[in-house]
Formats: sequence, C-alpha cells, structure tokens
Amino acid sequence: MDRLVVQRLLSGFSGLACGLLLVAICCGTASAQGELSGVRMALIIGNSNYTSEKLPNARNDAESIATTLRTLDFDVRLVLDATRDRFLGEIEEFAEDTLRRNASVVLVYYAGHGVQLAGKNYFIPVDAHISDVDSLVDQSVQFDELLNLIGKSSSFKMIFLDACQNNPFQGRIDSVGVGLAPPPDVSGFLIGFATQPGKVAFDGAGKNSPYTSALLANMHAPGQEVLSVLAEVNRYVRKDTGGAQVPYVQFSVKPEFYFLPGEKAEQDVEVRLWKLAAQQADPELIDLYMQRYPEGRYAGEARTLLEKAGSNLAGLGTRNPKSRDTLEDEIWTNALASRNGSLLEYYIERFPNGRNLQQAKEIVTQIAPDDEANITPAELCRQFATHPNDATIIYRGVSLDRLAKNSAAATKACESAVRTFPEDPHYKALLARAYAAGGDTDRAIDFYKQAALAGNTRALVSLGLFYELGQGVPKNLATARALFEEAYSHGSTDGAINLAVSLYSGTGGARDVARAITLLEFASSEGAARATFNLGVFAKEGINKSAENAVAYFELAARQGYAEGALAAAAIYDEGFHTDKSPQKASELLLSALTTDNGEILSKVAADADSWSLDTIMAVQLRMKTAGYYDGALDGVPGPRFNRGLELWRLYGGSPS
Repeated sequence: MDRLVVQRLLSGFSGLACGLLLVAICCGTASAQGELSGVRMALIIGNSNYTSEKLPNARNDAESIATTLRTLDFDVRLVLDATRDRFLGEIEEFAEDTLRRNASVVLVYYAGHGVQLAGKNYFIPVDAHISDVDSLVDQSVQFDELLNLIGKSSSFKMIFLDACQNNPFQGRIDSVGVGLAPPPDVSGFLIGFATQPGKVAFDGAGKNSPYTSALLANMHAPGQEVLSVLAEVNRYVRKDTGGAQVPYVQFSVKPEFYFLPGEKAEQDVEVRLWKLAAQQADPELIDLYMQRYPEGRYAGEARTLLEKAGSNLAGLGTRNPKSRDTLEDEIWTNALASRNGSLLEYYIERFPNGRNLQQAKEIVTQIAPDDEANITPAELCRQFATHPNDATIIYRGVSLDRLAKNSAAATKACESAVRTFPEDPHYKALLARAYAAGGDTDRAIDFYKQAALAGNTRALVSLGLFYELGQGVPKNLATARALFEEAYSHGSTDGAINLAVSLYSGTGGARDVARAITLLEFASSEGAARATFNLGVFAKEGINKSAENAVAYFELAARQGYAEGALAAAAIYDEGFHTDKSPQKASELLLSALTTDNGEILSKVAADADSWSLDTIMAVQLRMKTAGYYDGALDGVPGPRFNRGLELWRLYGGSPS
C-alpha cells in the first residue's frame, strides 16, 4: 500500500524512511581541529572460507572496501581468510607500521564471524575448531587485543565491524551471546558496528552486506565529515532492512575527518549524471541515465533527446564543453559516488589509458551486474519492488505503477527471495508490495502481516494504510494508528508522518496537535522534506511557531530536495511576507526548484510567471542571461524567450556556458 492519506496541510510524504544514529560518547569530547592530513593507512580483513561453512560476502565486502579506500588515498593492507596466527601477525605488523610511518589516520575493517562471550568480543579465524568455551577463547582473536595494539598510535583511529551474524556455535556453546557486546570505553577511537550490540546483522543477498553496501555508497560523498557519512550509513541500512538493522557508532574524540575532502556536492548523484549527459549531448550517457533512473526527474527530457539522437542531437548544443581530463574526472567521480557499474564500463571504454583504469576494472567486478540475467532473485526482488521512500543509491525504488507493469517478474523474484531468506522479513514486505501491485490484495495483506509481526517498518506503514482505507480488511482507524505508532517506534519517518496525520485530524483516537508537530519535527530532522514543508505551512498559518519561521522551514525543505519548498520560499521573498523582500533570493530559489522534480515545477512557473513581481522576473532573466540561456531584454516581462530560458536551465543546470 503506497498512498498516504493526508489532509490539505499534510499534503503527502515522499521523504526517506530513516532511523536514529546511535552514538555513545564515552570519554569526553575533545575535538580534532581541522582536516586530518598525512598518511592514511587501512587494514582490511575478510574471513570467508571457514572449515565448517562459507561466508562469501565477507570476502566480497573486504575486497570492495579495500578497493574503495585505495581510491580515497589510503595505503591498504588486505588480508583474506586469516588463520589465527596470521590474524594476530597482520595486526601486530600493521600496528608497528602505523607507528613507523607516523600515520595520521588508521582504519581497521573486519568482515567475518564474530561473537560475544561474557561481555568480550571475539573474531573467529578460518582455521578455528571450536567446540567449547575454552577452545573459543584459545583459538579466537579478542577485540581487546586489536584495540591494545592499534591504540598505541596517536593517529585518528577508526574500526568498522561487519561481524554480527548469528551464533555459529549454536547448540555447542550456548553461553555465546547474540551479536557483539558493546565496546569498552576506549579513548581515541571511532568504532562502528554493523548493528546495535546484542543484535544480529544481515549478511546480504547481493555481493555485499547492507552495512558494507552503505559504507561503499557513502564514503565518496565529498565534503562530508565522517559522522555525517555514518548518519547516512545508518539511514541507508534502516531502509535496506526495513528497520531491522540499526548501525551503531561509538567515539571518544569528535573527529573532523573527511573520507573525501573538498566542497560538498551541490546536486545529488542523479542530477550530476544528468547534467554531465545533457551538457555533453552524449546519447550513450543519456541512455545510461535512463537505465539507471527509468523514473528519474529527467526521464522525459532523456527520452526526447534520445529520439533526436539519430538525427542531430549534437545540434542541440553542448552547453558546457569540457576538456578530456575534466570529463574523465567527472565520469570517474560520478561513477564512484553512484556505484554505477555501467558508468564505470563507459569510463573503461572511453578512457583506455585513464588514470583510474585499473581501479575501475576492479570495482566493476565488485558491483552487482546491471543486467537481470546475472543477478540473484533477491537482488532482482529489491530492484523491482523497493518502495520509493526506501530508495538507496543501489536500490533506487519504483512507483506502484511501474511495479504493476512488472508484477509477475517481481512476484517470482520475491517469492524466491522469501524461500531463500525466510528469516528476513523485508523480503516478505517486498513480496507483499509485488502482490498488491498485481492486484492480489489478500496475499499482499497476508505477507504484510507476517513482516509486520517481525517489526518491518514498511509492512507496518503499508498495513496501517490498508486498515485506514478499509481495503482488503475492515476499516479500523484505531488499528491503523497503532500500526503507525509501532512503525515510528522503530524509527520510521513514514510511520511518524502518518501518525502525525492521524493525531492532527483526530482519526483513530484523540486529537493531539502538539504531538503531531513533534512527529513532523522528528521526520524533518531525518530528512523528510515534505514533513519540513508542512512545518512551514503550520508556521505560516500560525499553528506552530510564528510566520517569521515559515521561510526557514521552506528553505530547509528545498535543501532536502522538495521543489514545492523552494517555490514557497521564493514566494515569501518575492512578497516580503514577514521578511525583507529579496528578488535575488527569490530568483535563486525559483530556478533551483526547476531541477528538483520531473518537470511539473517548470510548467507551473512558466504558466504562472505573471504572478511574480517585476523585480524577481528581472533577477531570473539576469541569471539566465549570464548562463547563456536567455537573450531577451531584462524587462521583467515573461514570454516565450523567458520560458525557453527556464527549459534550458532545467535541462543543463546553472553553469555558465
């Protein structure tokens, strides 16, 4: 169930379903001033080939992390299938090297089996033969040993553990606890766990685990401090697992470390790829955009340009021609940021002598293939059935209409995934969505109920909407509210939004406007742009805070990617509503709104251009003229040239030609 029932003021929701980043600050909060420079060193250990079983993703995860860190200027030592002697020997040698080379940043990553016993964490080497507590202690590597050896360095130290699968000794050593234990209070470390202490992390259905996928997808975000990166990792994993897995991080020194230093990217990876394709007027890049984003913001423009590709696409004009070196850099950085295997293959073909050729070839082999014939049913299920609000860089989410067109294939893939991973409720929720898209409401509700009983947040929200509408089940607003409440308790912003609607309108129980606002504020803080927008509406109408606060909410909604937020803020600056008039700010926001949706804002601005003040239209004209998109008079009068300038701004972005 996809539709969110809302009132006028709470007009829908399409934000991200994100959770809370769990952070323990254990030993003070001294701040490392400035970006850390100097030698970056990493030790990556992946244990897959155990004597009793295989963990294929552990090897894939370790290799992927190692390759990615090399692209981020880390000196990487990769260790696969470590015996106990090698495990300890590599840690000792690595620790000595960090001291000898005076490393400024030290990172250790481990994927493989890990268990807790009596509050201590143990990593399991591949040659361990463990039958009881004594053999576990004797043949494993204790986490404390790693901390002690690495802790001798004065560098900024990070440890990431993707080692919290089920107890591999079930039935033999029952005293082994679930997951890993909380780390000790260790000064100078940032320690990231794939999931909360005492919880189980998923190994993943694709080539990488959810946690490692999230790290790989976010490490290349430019200008993002490490805690911001890990906040995004947290949101990614929650969405990828339906709230079942919540990464945990503990730190004692607040770092100012950037995996990729520099300015923050002005646009997200979709817009960056589109601008690159459109500005270069390259049919192959435009086709790659369509493959990656078949329902993307520029899908309409992409189809139009591809139709013209056979005749005179180049004649449309390359708005921002680039040197070969600049083009190579932009394709490379976009491919890394988007984990786009097809774009990496384009890079390899286009730049056979490229500076990053070898790394590109390595990463291509580590990324799940794009063609359906070579991916697992579980990955295919996620590609077909992921809800748009649960989209990640890897699984981008599909609308219910598009899913309906592929419902048979989606159902087949998701049924296979449920059989393969019966313990993972998220596949049941995805199967339920596939059934719903195919019109099988009864089976959809059945699988949503199964997934909801296991706490899956998407299932809880969707099932709540079924009860709210009375579709396939007796209408019961109280039950709907209870389901939204439970989804919110697991950190779901969709649950928070729907619960806010129920509380604001008084459906399903008592009316509670104050709590509805609190829920919207939570959702806004987690990146839910329409929640932020509705807070702006509340402020403008005096329901919450004052009218002076409205523009700040609308501008935040715009930064979170909601076009209506940019338009609303532009209108306030244009009118001077409880703020100073600013045609410059209004024009900036108005133009930014053009690139934030699928073209509806463009149509609205063009149709309603006469409603804007003369000064704001003149400011827009000037900006478009500077970019080379407008050759008319700076007279504040809209018309065909003005509208064409808006189209070109949306098509190519705001970079001057």
